[in-house]
Amino acid sequence: MAREAKCRRVAFIPPVKAFKPVGVPLSSLEEVVLKVEEIEAIRLKNNLNLEQEECAQMMQISRPTFQRILSEAYAKVADALSNGKGIRIEGGSYCLGNGYCRRRDSKLGPMENCEFYDAGLELQQLKQSENLPNNLLAVAAVSTSTESLLEARFGRCNYFWLWHPDTGAYSLLEKPHEDGAPGSGTGSAQALIQAGVGSLVVNHIGPKAFMLLQRANIAVYNGAERKTVAEAIKLFQAQQLTKLEQANN
Repeated sequence: MAREAKCRRVAFIPPVKAFKPVGVPLSSLEEVVLKVEEIEAIRLKNNLNLEQEECAQMMQISRPTFQRILSEAYAKVADALSNGKGIRIEGGSYCLGNGYCRRRDSKLGPMENCEFYDAGLELQQLKQSENLPNNLLAVAAVSTSTESLLEARFGRCNYFWLWHPDTGAYSLLEKPHEDGAPGSGTGSAQALIQAGVGSLVVNHIGPKAFMLLQRANIAVYNGAERKTVAEAIKLFQAQQLTKLEQANN
């Protein structure tokens, strides 16, 4: 028995789900069915003009899998346009993110995993120390100074300033890695979880790291571009930052 396909992450559900050629009566109309992940592949590659590697990362699949999904979508569209068939968009193996499981048709509970979705992001071995709080604010920084600017991308960040709201004290968490190295974003997310962080301020964050933090109930904020670490903390205290609902990298 074939194993059911893992869900592909999509960030867009088309508002129009059926297209019909003019002059063809419904009674004699043939249709091709585009899966939701197939239209997402076309949107990312041809509407947003992303590279295939970027598209695959957005959908959290391998590049060969993305290429296969895209090729199948192209073939269906070519069949419909060449042979006067209608196009219907429905079904597929996909997840909408934000803790929603399509196949179960329900919102997932805190720390609950979708049994149909596997992004390689597990929290089973991530445990916070009992002596650490879980309300620390982490700010992604360029350097080891609280007067440094925020790091533009989470996956490239080597330094996180941790601010303790109860005492106002600062501490520095260093997470050195090669710039852009695979898994660097998820590695930093795991370090923040283990440090007892409850909120994060960063300019841009990728989908895997964001999902990992979301599963750990860590809120992610942006809106402090071109601000220093100290200024970002003041904006957080004044509730002037924007809470992210999805990755923005």
